[in-house]
Amino acid sequence: MGSKLKIIIAIAVLLPATLAAEPNHIPQPWRQDAVVLGRDDTASVERYLHELSFGHSQPAPSAIENGIRGTGGSVGSRRLYLDFRFRQDFGFNEDRQGFLLDIQRSEDFDGSYDRQLVGFRHQLTDATEVWLQGDVFADKSRSDVYLSGRHTFDNESWLHASWILPDFYFNDKTRSDDAFEDPAQSFFLQWHRPTGLHQHSGTTASVTYSPASTFDSRSEGLLVENETIRGALSHQFWRSHWQLRTALSGEHTRRYYNLDERAAGIPTMRDHLRVDAEAIYNNHRLEPGIGLHYFYLREKGYTGRTLDEIADLRRREPVLAGHVSLALTPAVTLKPAIYLSVADIEQTYSKSEDEDHHGFTGKFALPFEIVLSRKENAILTLAPTFYLHKAAFGGGNLQMHWPM
Repeated sequence: MGSKLKIIIAIAVLLPATLAAEPNHIPQPWRQDAVVLGRDDTASVERYLHELSFGHSQPAPSAIENGIRGTGGSVGSRRLYLDFRFRQDFGFNEDRQGFLLDIQRSEDFDGSYDRQLVGFRHQLTDATEVWLQGDVFADKSRSDVYLSGRHTFDNESWLHASWILPDFYFNDKTRSDDAFEDPAQSFFLQWHRPTGLHQHSGTTASVTYSPASTFDSRSEGLLVENETIRGALSHQFWRSHWQLRTALSGEHTRRYYNLDERAAGIPTMRDHLRVDAEAIYNNHRLEPGIGLHYFYLREKGYTGRTLDEIADLRRREPVLAGHVSLALTPAVTLKPAIYLSVADIEQTYSKSEDEDHHGFTGKFALPFEIVLSRKENAILTLAPTFYLHKAAFGGGNLQMHWPM
């Protein structure tokens, strides 16, 4: 209990990701494929340097803004990193009711995931509304149910709470011999307070807690217990000619696997922390920006059936980043960026090749930002990247941002 409390206190107190914390500002419920199958690849030395250099170039939207927001980049000859979301609230009856559509495609330490949430919201009072959403599949046993409420206060801050029931009908609807012994559920809580006149200014704190659950997968020959807490805290504001973004995100996961082929169980743990801070000076034609980032991961235990490995991972990666803006035409801006890190990485696997690195890593990026529609603020970004610690291409990046 003491380690869990430390994680909660860290998430709640340390204010100093910019855009990296966004996934944890969205509910991240228990996933069956995450605890049973896990990832399908091991992380390279440059894996998280890739994610940082492929991060969204545009300011993060507020939690209630609509639009399309996506970034994709090559992290290997056979692997693509993708973080995409399309959210739309189709309001009617003077916006007192609305149909909700939320399509997400991204990944975490347990692999990639897809969600297609459809639902309905209803305003009970001028300040309070309730939501009913579902991640619906043709196989009814795999459908998730989201029950949510949001209350807005006099200062325009609001509190949002969700009770999520993953694979809600699984035991009743599945055709397999798999079953929950202790049903999974997840709780999401988010608080947001706007500050200043800019629409993107404000503070947002989010946490998803998935209490202890037990799933028996006869199809994969294992029994797994899981408990996870994930959180994020971000703050974005403007001061004079400075645009400032700070954020923190983290994860604390504990699992216990019993595999049919092993007599003893396998305790499994993951602790993750990421801190980001960025400042951009807008009163100069180059609009220079600097960022400080820190990535920490400690993971030990079983990876899931896909890799079927016993892993022991330690990663500490501080990164210094900088960029400038060069207007090439009224619609095209070049924003060269550099990422410098001294990584401390130790990765040991029971089957795959171990991969350690202690020393310099770096990337140089040349993002071309193309304004497709100034009225709609639709922006397309194309960015080749290059390694600095070795003579090689660092992967290409494509981004699309279209507020609606």
